[in-house]
Amino acid sequence: MWTGNRGPEKGKRLPELLAPAGSVEAFVAAVDAGADAVYIGLKGFNARASAKNFSLRECADLVEWGHKQGIAVYVAVNSLMDTGMSEELLRLAEDLISIAPDAIIVQDLGALFLLRKLARQARIHLSTLSGIHTLSGVKVAADLGVSRVVLARELPLEKVLSIVREAPIEIEVFVHGALCFSFSGFCLMSSFRGGRSGLMGQCAQPCRLSYRQGKREGFFLSCNDFSGIGFVPVLKKSGVAALKVEGRMKSAEYVSRVVKAYRLVLDARDAEEERERLQEAERMLGEVPSRKLTAGFWGDSPSKSVLSPGGFTTSGILVGTVIPGKKKNVSGLWLSVRKPFAVNDLLRPVTGIGREEPIQHVREIYSTSGDFIDQASPGEKVFLPGLRTFPVGTKLFKIGSRPADSRKLWNRIRSQISGLRQNAGRSGLKADLDQSIRDFRSSMKKHSETLVLKVGSVKDLPAAFHSPAQWVSLNADIHNLEVLARTRMGRNQKDRLVLSLPSPVVREEELYRAVRWFVDRGFRLWEVNNLAHFSFFEEFRDSCTLIGGPRLNVRNRYAMALLAEHGCSWVTLSPEITMSELEGLVKYPLPAVPVILVYHRLPLMVSALRPDLMEEKPFVSSDGDRYICKGSSGLTYIYGEVPVGWFSEIPGLLALGYRVFEIDLSDGLSRRKGEFERVLEAYNRREDGKSWKKFNLNLNRGEGHAGMRNTRIQSSG
Repeated sequence: MWTGNRGPEKGKRLPELLAPAGSVEAFVAAVDAGADAVYIGLKGFNARASAKNFSLRECADLVEWGHKQGIAVYVAVNSLMDTGMSEELLRLAEDLISIAPDAIIVQDLGALFLLRKLARQARIHLSTLSGIHTLSGVKVAADLGVSRVVLARELPLEKVLSIVREAPIEIEVFVHGALCFSFSGFCLMSSFRGGRSGLMGQCAQPCRLSYRQGKREGFFLSCNDFSGIGFVPVLKKSGVAALKVEGRMKSAEYVSRVVKAYRLVLDARDAEEERERLQEAERMLGEVPSRKLTAGFWGDSPSKSVLSPGGFTTSGILVGTVIPGKKKNVSGLWLSVRKPFAVNDLLRPVTGIGREEPIQHVREIYSTSGDFIDQASPGEKVFLPGLRTFPVGTKLFKIGSRPADSRKLWNRIRSQISGLRQNAGRSGLKADLDQSIRDFRSSMKKHSETLVLKVGSVKDLPAAFHSPAQWVSLNADIHNLEVLARTRMGRNQKDRLVLSLPSPVVREEELYRAVRWFVDRGFRLWEVNNLAHFSFFEEFRDSCTLIGGPRLNVRNRYAMALLAEHGCSWVTLSPEITMSELEGLVKYPLPAVPVILVYHRLPLMVSALRPDLMEEKPFVSSDGDRYICKGSSGLTYIYGEVPVGWFSEIPGLLALGYRVFEIDLSDGLSRRKGEFERVLEAYNRREDGKSWKKFNLNLNRGEGHAGMRNTRIQSSG
């Protein structure tokens, strides 16, 4: 069931128009503009950490007020969660449930596990960051108790409509907003560059930066924005549950304009009115500050229309460029004006390399003669006092205006609600939760040090089997499986071989048939990297051993518990994990054996787009970071040029109780002669290569997550 309005034909239900709100101003604007539902982020727990977001009390007030306005309110708890965050969610869950949101949006499997155990009646929506892009993934989500899945943005419209027709639960699709180069849930690049995890809402947008490859320079990974307004007539009849507008970091003005445009088309009563309203909606959206609008993956040739390598892309209207100049004893900057802007406008600076800087609020404008002016006009040179200084050449984009005083809006909202909170009445469920975890515990102390060696090609298997590794893992894409099917293998080798299923899932039906063929022939060890993979083993649950792979992004014991419930006896921890997290994780009994990646070059991005880059030739950021592009099976993979290696950390990890370590040599890049032997020798010596990176191992836990303390809900009355 969804909250969409009744359509013009009796009994038909329109898709729900779902709007973002990262501030109270945007929330009210969305309601006033005609949204059926609004999604908001719980501060410290959602995938838009840079938005203002809301405390638990503020969420409670917005839920109650939204219900009085006749709209649904969803609370996003869709950040990936480390151990500390997951334990904090356990403490907050009772209060979160008590505010009665219409649904809770999650990405983390641990959050899903907790909420399913503590609130079986709560509606759970699975975020696009969970990487669901197949019908089988939707069906597994339904089996896990999910009410709605937000599909990946990278799917063509035909695939979306096919999934909607067959899905056992509600499907939500994005119709407007920003596009990422990488599949949602697969991007590690921001985290790799500087510890700001996109999966935890901290993305530094490395895809928006300028890169150099040889003599060529460009914004090779930068995407235009998506507008699905032209597809609304089709979506209205499709059975899709919700049309989602992206933008919890957008202004109230932006949210209002976009919601009004989509509402206009959704409410058209016949084809003629639809055509007229569609033209008007396209005009309205054309006036909204944004990057160039495209049909995204629903149009023809996405790589050509979506990617914008020739110039940086940012949302907003270019109003001016920083020029040289100073004003005595006054901080600020001089600007050459290109388009008009006024006092109270919000400007986003973008440097020459494409880096988006913090939004600036224009409080005053002065002419070259020193006079205060309300508005800057094209061709003028003006001084903006109080703004941060930026390099000459930095461009400023108008993204909106400062909204009304938020305190007045909060007072308006709180004057219309009771402020009373129901007691959730969940006593005793934590004990049930602890009991369910104990049912799946494995003691790491029973294991001696174990090495897993993963390779990317069948031709590497002989060397891997002759290595010291107790287990050998093979990237089980269709090509490798076809070659493996023609390869003779003894019982001992089959018993040591783990077949690692790739994600994103491509050629799904073919892959499923291959899994059945290999299981029937005695291959019983499989690594799963997407929820869809669990559907392959429904008939073989008792005969196969499953390992949770790194693409499941596990950073807490509750995510391990969910995977253990579904047959995973080992779980590979997220490559983003830190040493402080590893130290915290072993303070609790664990429901599965954790596997730690101690050497890898995992893809930092996986994309359905093909950038204008030469394969296996490094491309370089302005900071000197070097990356490599590689295409395979219709997808693009972006790698760091140097690997991640933690061999020197193994003694400390052993002391903590960890026993299973994985060396991943499956990246598919061309190998230097002797690399295989050098890596194994370094493992034996417990030494790291001079150029190897530590990724986030030594990163301290972010303040935004540590700050989630004492957030118990209070009455607003």
